[in-house]
Amino acid sequence: MCIRDRPNVVADIAPVHSLISMVMKGIGEPQLLIPQNASPHHYAMRPSEARALQEANLVVYLGHDMTPWLEPLFETVAASAEPLDLSQVDGVLQLSYREGPVFGEQEGHDDHDDHEGHDHEEEGHDEELAFDPHSWLDPLAFKVQADVVLQHLIEVFPEGEDTFTANAEEFKSALDALHVGFDAALNDGVCTDKTVVANHNAYSYMAYRYDIQFLTVHGLDPEGEPSAEDVAEVVEHINEEGITVLFVEEYTDQESVQSIVDETGVSIQILYTMEMAPTDDEDDYMSMMQKNLDNMLLGMGC
Repeated sequence: MCIRDRPNVVADIAPVHSLISMVMKGIGEPQLLIPQNASPHHYAMRPSEARALQEANLVVYLGHDMTPWLEPLFETVAASAEPLDLSQVDGVLQLSYREGPVFGEQEGHDDHDDHEGHDHEEEGHDEELAFDPHSWLDPLAFKVQADVVLQHLIEVFPEGEDTFTANAEEFKSALDALHVGFDAALNDGVCTDKTVVANHNAYSYMAYRYDIQFLTVHGLDPEGEPSAEDVAEVVEHINEEGITVLFVEEYTDQESVQSIVDETGVSIQILYTMEMAPTDDEDDYMSMMQKNLDNMLLGMGC
């Protein structure tokens, strides 16, 4: 199959790329717009990435709250592409950022209201960073989004309908199994203290689906190197609150993490938000979600 006979599809971040790759399997491969170890919230495209948008039939992204710089490009460099915003999908709640204890809250960190569900047609959702965009951390929400991706891929490349449909059904079955695994492990009555202390307020969807309480410790920015003052504040809050397990993201500065371990004795577990592409090329959405479950069960003592 010649390259011109394949749909040109661009995905903004790694989870979206993983979803599209599964549905397009055997026909083509989408392009990941934001490379490994780059923040999706603040990214300056390279010429090759601008060219990919220019040539795209379909651009799939997770809305203004994830990539606020992307939407204006649909009127310029990506004017010929069909934009598909997965944050605006019927059947997927828009969840506000969690409300709850936030240790070490600092100016510039924006923690929003509780994760009440809002239909995407409700007014008042266009305030900047009003909603948690990490919907892929709920396998059932991701399943609904997979159906929407399937429909749009068929529209831009009808020749691939049979393959797309078969691939999507396989992926959705895997998502169902993933959900069953999470639900059985977290809601079996054995795991009674479902509290997770994390360094990123990004888990509204997981909290909502599996009734987990997430608490946020600010100061360990997963997208930058914390200052000595930041680390000192995190140490203070861990000691004050009696925190024994701290969940951090894969890209959190390891020197700072080790300093905190040395000073507090806290145990460290990894949670993968997947905003940035994994360091291990063998990892994908399914493997990282399973690691999330395994690490949460260890951290909770379940």
